[in-house]
Parts: sequence; structure tokens; C-alpha cells
Amino acid sequence: MPKPQQLAFLQGLPLIAVVRAAHPTAAIAHAQVCIQAGFTCLEVTWTTPDAAGVLQQLRQNAPHCTIGAASLQNPEMVKGAIAAGAQFLVTPHTALEVVPLAKAANCPLILGALTPTEILQAWRAGATAVKVFPVMAVGGASYLRALRPLFGEIPLIPCGGIGWGDVVPLWKAGAIAIAMGSQLGTDVTMLKQQVNQARQAYQALTQG
Repeated sequence: MPKPQQLAFLQGLPLIAVVRAAHPTAAIAHAQVCIQAGFTCLEVTWTTPDAAGVLQQLRQNAPHCTIGAASLQNPEMVKGAIAAGAQFLVTPHTALEVVPLAKAANCPLILGALTPTEILQAWRAGATAVKVFPVMAVGGASYLRALRPLFGEIPLIPCGGIGWGDVVPLWKAGAIAIAMGSQLGTDVTMLKQQVNQARQAYQALTQG
């Protein structure tokens, strides 16, 4: 499947909720809040206990959502995520060694990178998109804006410390999607309002 088609799940609302918790039950509860608030794309970090079980439960509970696996640091984690049914894969670093596994499974792979060299390496190795992490530690939208003229063909997904006030500037700077975790609250009413505001802003941007 061509890379643009593999990223079709991000077209409606290009926001990814990062699900991370110290206990599987807490992870599922947090994910459910995000889904109720309007997120349709979530990634379960593999640092969460029984992450595979969490991912499988979310896929069963929310078949309308796209559920991926994140924080995949080695081939063994990637194999486990694929076996659990992950619909996309995310690494925190430029893990070139996992590219063949993702290709064999026909599973979208978002490789982590930060520097221009790492971003280009990830893309040339076969990444479906590149996760720019930790983006806010190096300037946020201004950093992404500096990268965009150099890497116009590469889908960039910033992550790391992103708040709601950073979302629109990052989209304007060229992000094809944004991954958010630590800044997502547990109040479903407030989170739904924030998601709706982001959706309206994205629609305004895309409709010119």
C-alpha cells in the first residue's frame, strides 16, 4: 500500500491521543475518555503494563477508532505489537532495524527522529511518516517550520510536551498530524470542547 494511503486514518482529525498509564485499567479508562471526547486515533505506549492486552481491548471496544502501538524500542516489541493487532507502529528513536518487520506486516510505521539527519534517514529507510520528538524541547512550531522547506515530501508528526495552544501553530508549520499525551486531561467535557475547537480550527485551515 502506498504511504499516503497508509496514513488515511489521520485525514479526518489529525490528532493522536497517546495512552500511557501505570496500570492497564487506568490506561483503558484514559483511552475511553479520549474516545468519548472525539479522538479517533490512539496509540498505546509499550511502557504500559500489559500494553498488548490494552490495545486488544481498545480495538474490541472502539472498532471505529484506529489503535496503534508506541514507544517500541526494539524488534521484539514491534513483533509483539503486530501480534496484538496494532494498526500502526511508533518508535521513539530512529529504529531502522524494525522497518522490515513493519513492511512485512504491511503496517504503517512512524519512526522517531529529531535532527535533519535522523529525519532523512528514517524516511529513506522506509518510514511511512516521521515522529519529530521531543519537538517542544527544541522550539516547537518554529523548529518544524525550519524543517519543512527542506523536507517537504516527508510527513512529519510532532510529539512531546504539546499543549492545546501549540496545535494550530504546529499544523500551520506543516505537521500532518500531532501526537498528544501529557497535556490531555481526564475531564471528558473539557476534553471534548478542546477536541471540537481543534477540529474547527483544522477545518478552517484546510478549507482556506
